[in-house]
Amino acid sequence: MRYLKRLARAAALSTILAAPVAASADDIVIGHSQPNLGWPYIAAVTNILEAEAKTMDGVEVITLSADGDIAKQSTDIGSLVNRKVDVLLVTSLDGNAVIPALKAAHDAGIPILAVSNEPAEAGQALLAGYSGPDDYVQGVIAAELLNDTLGGKGGIAIIEGSPGQSTTLLRTQGLKDRLAELKSEIVILGSQTADWNPVKARDVAQAFLTAYGDELVGVFAQDDNSGAAAAEVFKAAGRGDIKVVGTGGTINGLKAIRDGLMYGTMDQSPTTDAKQALEYAIVLAKGGTLPEKRNIIPMPKITAENVDQFKGEW
Repeated sequence: MRYLKRLARAAALSTILAAPVAASADDIVIGHSQPNLGWPYIAAVTNILEAEAKTMDGVEVITLSADGDIAKQSTDIGSLVNRKVDVLLVTSLDGNAVIPALKAAHDAGIPILAVSNEPAEAGQALLAGYSGPDDYVQGVIAAELLNDTLGGKGGIAIIEGSPGQSTTLLRTQGLKDRLAELKSEIVILGSQTADWNPVKARDVAQAFLTAYGDELVGVFAQDDNSGAAAAEVFKAAGRGDIKVVGTGGTINGLKAIRDGLMYGTMDQSPTTDAKQALEYAIVLAKGGTLPEKRNIIPMPKITAENVDQFKGEW
């Protein structure tokens, strides 16, 4: 029965997407609020989304970057609301701080699609839906990879993304919950933010070596670029034995796996993320509904055994 319902929803979605987009360049205006275009993944998603939109008649995307400033993201969303965009795409910098701005958009009758990450629980009711990766599951995948390579024991540390961002919180929680489910003897020694910045990740890696010494046998880096940077620090310090697991399937991450610096990661395709977000934004702008409230992109595990099947997109 559930399968038949999904077929019906898929058919409805195809019908909505098949409806012609009117020729006027401003017939569908998509507001796009991003946390920081200086972050590689965010930049990749944005570039792909905007490039795809330019191939379509009657679709315009207005992207505003918060540049890492929580207050600016709220102002950006307010600006897009004032411009009366047809649909709002939001990747939140802070899952709680963004909620008042989302409420203003919701109250203005603008459908909101969370993209790439989700706001805090209080903001879920304001959304028309979500499209992107499941950050909690990414933490789960990291736990499984670390548990496998470490034989279920030892001390690990976490290189986190931005404080307060749902991506950071969910990936950490997924890791903790899955380790508990596995009854793993792995112990989390500590965590520190690198704010998605590989340069900061190098400093964090060195701090971990100083603080934990030989107790540290594994690291969960919440993005591959930070993981690859940390792995280089570990190798230079004679601790190439530390197993590093990342997320994202980035060019740097895949190379680090091929070079034996990182143990594994999972794929998060900005192309899939961007194209699905644009597709669903158009559906919402046309008055349609999404196949599911949460629409998750594929996130396969990557290790040395299958790394050659992936090229890396960012």
